[in-house]
Amino acid sequence: MIYSNKNIFDKLDEKNIEILNFSKDCMRSSSYLLRIDDKLLKMKKSDYVIDTKSTNTSSFFDEVIMDDSGLVINPGEFYLGSSVEKISLDTTVCGELFQLSCYARVGLNINFSSCHIAATFGIGRPSAITFEITNNSPNKIKIYPGVKLCHLRFHQQLTSSTLSYTGIYAEKDEAMASNFELKPAR
Repeated sequence: MIYSNKNIFDKLDEKNIEILNFSKDCMRSSSYLLRIDDKLLKMKKSDYVIDTKSTNTSSFFDEVIMDDSGLVINPGEFYLGSSVEKISLDTTVCGELFQLSCYARVGLNINFSSCHIAATFGIGRPSAITFEITNNSPNKIKIYPGVKLCHLRFHQQLTSSTLSYTGIYAEKDEAMASNFELKPAR
């Protein structure tokens, strides 16, 4: 079951969902729009191999702060960003991220594959959602801090989770690069 705006408001009141930095302007009929924070991580080109069993990729990124004049993303560039909102889901709710069509229509991809937000995400402390942003168009695209970037759609689980999300990306206030030292591919 996908939550409507009424369900989302009810679940916020019941504390099944918590959204810090909530804005009514971000509510849609069946989703909540997440906004992008001003701090990004830009992936730089490297001759080193990212080993998915052992590499902490933080050294592959440079921190970039967007000001109100925005940031131009060149074709092929890859960034990590985070949501202005901090999210907490209880054991009964999970979420999914979906790109806004206006960005898709110009070739800007946001969370092209890591779109699932597990039940209990942020349950210990509301956490930012990380965005993976790639410009797949042949043109430069400018983005701005604080703009609505993607839909967060909420789902009711059939039963409550009996496991808690304990991933290394929980309880974070900003985007975090992959760390295969802590979470190796298996």
